[in-house]
Amino acid sequence: MPLSLKTYKDIVGEELIEKIYEEASSLTKTHVEHVNSTFYGGGVAEILNSLTLLMNDVGIKTGWRLLKGTPDFFNVTKKIHNALQGEDIELRDIDKKIYLETNEVNSIIMHIMSANFIIIHDPQPLPLINFYEKKQPWVWRCHIDLSAPNQMLWDYLKPFIEKYDKTIVSMEQYKKQDLQKEQHIIAPSIDPLTTKNKFVPDTEVKKYLSKFGVDLDKPIISQVSRFDKWKDPLGVIKAFEIIKKQVDCKLVLLGSMATDDPEGDIIYNNIMEKVKNNKDIIIINYSDDFLVNCLQRASDVVIQKSLKEGFGLTVTEALWKGTPVVAGNVGGIPLQVIDGKNGYLVNDVKECADRTIKLLKDPKLREEFGTLGTEHVKKNFLITRHLMDYLRLIKGMTQ
Repeated sequence: MPLSLKTYKDIVGEELIEKIYEEASSLTKTHVEHVNSTFYGGGVAEILNSLTLLMNDVGIKTGWRLLKGTPDFFNVTKKIHNALQGEDIELRDIDKKIYLETNEVNSIIMHIMSANFIIIHDPQPLPLINFYEKKQPWVWRCHIDLSAPNQMLWDYLKPFIEKYDKTIVSMEQYKKQDLQKEQHIIAPSIDPLTTKNKFVPDTEVKKYLSKFGVDLDKPIISQVSRFDKWKDPLGVIKAFEIIKKQVDCKLVLLGSMATDDPEGDIIYNNIMEKVKNNKDIIIINYSDDFLVNCLQRASDVVIQKSLKEGFGLTVTEALWKGTPVVAGNVGGIPLQVIDGKNGYLVNDVKECADRTIKLLKDPKLREEFGTLGTEHVKKNFLITRHLMDYLRLIKGMTQ
């Protein structure tokens, strides 16, 4: 059954639902197209999966186009992604050629110009705007941490960005002073009714986790993330080695590969080599939303020890389920984890281990943090708020 906004009434209240329908009522002749580079494997795809359906449900004709690319193209865009997060890279002439030609080819087969509002997500399809005669508002929505980009790469991308009418970022710190166009803030969100986030009874959680070799005979620490160096899975393992000396527990690292991330296999192999003789560390390389849901609910503590993080929806997911989070003090995570209230913000391996040990040893504190975490997400980071933000943006730019 197609997603309907009305089904969220019991979670967010009838008043908000009515306000959203009212906001959308003047946009029924609007045609919006979203463009990104993957249909699954990461927060952007998850957001779009719900957002595009809900935009259609409230009367806005909304499409979702996929940028098609070769492995060489995604190697280049992974370089660009890393450089936007501050890494030193060499963007060669051949890299720029691949980047631009792939976008040009996609512009031929991607018929988006019938839309009267276009939203381009992240750097992969950023140059598309070069290959169209622009007739409508174009918005670039960047989900990446832009607080300290590699300057050479930023100088290369900025002329593309300046062609857009507006840029959307996730938080104030990501705004760039050297951009001429207006920059708008829309925080990401989760959908509380998806397979990944809906309520699951404890008995079903236990039964499903056992299929993957995760028994609940010891406290569980988990991190759910793509196999990506910025998620610092090796740092999580180091923290676990410290934690294990004080609390007999298990670590579960659940991850998968995004189709537009060629580094995933390398990171995964490094992890497997590191943990091959440790029976209390379980690595699961499997894309399964229900498994994510069950693991986050069963975990005593969820870790998200990111070194860089645009926002970190796995943090939002865990908080929504009432699980306290120990997470890197980076990017959009501090918007979600209120230090000492619903989790802890940490800056290194030792802090990560110490805060996790504190939570593991104090069930009452875990319960208090969990309750506050759920409330914080409900108030700030659900898809209904996200939908309203987009409706107001589109209305402000088209009417």
